[in-house]
Amino acid sequence: MSLFKKKSKEKIYTRYSGQANVHAWKGVVERLSNPEGTPDVLDDILVLDVSYGNFSGIIAASLFAEFGAEVIKIEPPEGDPCRKMTPYGRNVKGVGIPFIFEGRNKRYMTLDLQNNPDDRETFTKLAKKAAVVIEAFPAGDMDSWGIGYRQLSEENPGLVYIAVTPYGQYTTKAEEFRTFPDADITTQTGSGLSAQIGDLPSEPEPYNWPLKAGMWMGWYISGLSAALGGTVALMHRQLTGEGQMIDVAGMDAYSSMTGFPPSIGYTWENSRPRIGVLDFILYPYGHWKCKDGLVAIAAPRDHDFRALLKIIHRWDLEDDYRFTPDRIPDIIEQAMYLHREIEKETMKETADELTKRALTYSMKAARSKWRGGGVPIVMRVMTPEMARQQKQWEIRKSFLEVSDETLGKFTITTGFAKMTESPPKVKWISCDIGKDNAYVTEKYLS
Repeated sequence: MSLFKKKSKEKIYTRYSGQANVHAWKGVVERLSNPEGTPDVLDDILVLDVSYGNFSGIIAASLFAEFGAEVIKIEPPEGDPCRKMTPYGRNVKGVGIPFIFEGRNKRYMTLDLQNNPDDRETFTKLAKKAAVVIEAFPAGDMDSWGIGYRQLSEENPGLVYIAVTPYGQYTTKAEEFRTFPDADITTQTGSGLSAQIGDLPSEPEPYNWPLKAGMWMGWYISGLSAALGGTVALMHRQLTGEGQMIDVAGMDAYSSMTGFPPSIGYTWENSRPRIGVLDFILYPYGHWKCKDGLVAIAAPRDHDFRALLKIIHRWDLEDDYRFTPDRIPDIIEQAMYLHREIEKETMKETADELTKRALTYSMKAARSKWRGGGVPIVMRVMTPEMARQQKQWEIRKSFLEVSDETLGKFTITTGFAKMTESPPKVKWISCDIGKDNAYVTEKYLS
């Protein structure tokens, strides 16, 4: 049933609610939700992905493929080692689940670039027609084989060449760790991310250990950085006809996206510590226990904090010298005291009760000049299973069932960006080694 035909509380956007605006925005929302019939903006772009044992390059190539580029995954006859990387050893027909997910709209060709000079020559011929090359070999390897940026750009001046490594293509550190295998955990560890995640160092072992992020944060950010840099380079190429080399270091990619912690650490002359349930900037901003699980609470501004105290009936904390006006948790014991005092109240109610009370207060505050405009955020901390049951996924078409002759049927996430005119789309997923050898040879090498 159409979103616009049923009388429900599902609305386009709160700011555009109301019957007149629903009809005005109907076409926009339908285009946002349906990528069919829209153009593939990169359909004239050929991308050669020769990343090896590195999901950063594979992820970058997937993003190009979703926007319509012809992406050819080039791997040795035995396949990329990334095919074997998978949670708990689970695979489908010998292919790991992450590799399957990243097989969106890709072609597969086998070339042994490390050992076969004839295959390198074939690759050189392909690269003459390519707009983008993505590689993740140790710095300098492609150049030593005669197929690096230096050589390929002579034959193809418009080539956008993306190299992804842990420490980049230059510096003493890059030389020292040139053959260091790239892994997501090395990026997280080497960039300082792991040292910032986990309980307070004063907690008993093993709770005081540094933690890695619960996803491939390093690889995904490096891949996103590579794809973004490559896209801008393609725009430059369109304007000038010039290609360029893009040097992505995993350590740079993550560190550049941490934002303020490095700057604050430099200002304070002290690095950001592990602070567990606390937040580095303002407080309260974190997770609290409640009757039936956990809630996330964000009340960073002073009037948000005062509103939260009203909601949990702890106005007595408002004028405590420890919390007014400075709630930056540079004194850990002080912040933990406040955390425990708030949790005494959240433990008395369920997550839904706390969320409803916060929403009710916030709506009234938005209409009342006497409430100070405080808008504390309270939300249930959901498990993946709970989140998957939410109706918005279905309405936004965030999941897609795909089918492959070899792999069978499975469900993937899709449509990471909703766009009215040129959205990303998934046409197929396949992973058979060398399945497109004949296709690539006939189209680009004949």
